Amino acid sequence: MRPLRVVLHAHSNWSYDGHWELAEIARLFSRFGVDAVMMTEHDTGFPADRFDEYRAACASASTGKCRLIPGIEYSDPGNDIHILTWGLDRFLGEGRAVEATLEDVRAAGGAAIFAHPARRDAWRLFREPWAEFLDGIEIWNRKTDGVAPGAEALKLQARTGLAPTVGIDFHRGRHFYPLDHLVNVPEGIGPESLETALVGAIRAGQLAPRAWRRSLIGKAGNLPDRYPAHQALEKTRQMMRALRPRRR
Repeated sequence: MRPLRVVLHAHSNWSYDGHWELAEIARLFSRFGVDAVMMTEHDTGFPADRFDEYRAACASASTGKCRLIPGIEYSDPGNDIHILTWGLDRFLGEGRAVEATLEDVRAAGGAAIFAHPARRDAWRLFREPWAEFLDGIEIWNRKTDGVAPGAEALKLQARTGLAPTVGIDFHRGRHFYPLDHLVNVPEGIGPESLETALVGAIRAGQLAPRAWRRSLIGKAGNLPDRYPAHQALEKTRQMMRALRPRRR
C-alpha cells in the first residue's frame, strides 16, 4: 500500500459559482503535492445531459501528478442541506429530498458526506436516520468555518460516530488552504482504478484528515473537541476582518 494526499470538496467553473477551470485546479494542487482532488460540482444549474462529458473533462484535465475525481454536491429543496457525493455514473437532479439522494447514492455504491454543518445551521436539521447512509461528516469546511474546525460539526461527528473529513470548498484562489487527507491505496494502482479505490476508502472511513500536514486525530486515536492553535488563529482572523473598513 502507498499513501496518497487527497483533497475533498472543490468546485470548478462547471459549478454556477466556480471560477477556475478543471485544468487550472489540477495544476494548482499538483504543485502542492496533492495526488487527487475529489470534485463536488453544485447540482444547481448543472447540465444533466452533460454528466458523461463532465466525467470525461475531469479525466482530461488530470495531470500525471494530480487526478481529478468527479463528484456532485447535492442540495435539498430548501438549499439548507448539502451532501457531497462520488462514485455515481449519472446526475440525480437538482434540489432533491435528502433521503432520496442518500438512498440512490448507497444503491449505486457511491460515497456521501454531510457538508458544512454550520452553513445555515444545517446541523440543527440533521436527522438521525441519515447516519445509516452517510460515510462522513465534514468537521472543517474552510469556506464556512474559517481556519479552525466547526464547533457544531465536531459535536455532530461525536454524536453520530461518522468518519471526520475536512474540505476546502474551493471556488476561487482565496479558498485554498492546506487541508487534506492521507489515504492508503494499493501499489501500482492505475488512474482508471483510483476513483473506485478512493470511493471505497471514504465508505470504509479510511481517510485521515490533516491540516498543515499534521493529523487532526489525537494521540489516543480520538478526535478532540477543541483545537486551541487553530481556534486562536480563527479568532485573530475574525478580529482582523472586523477592523477592515466596510465597503460602501
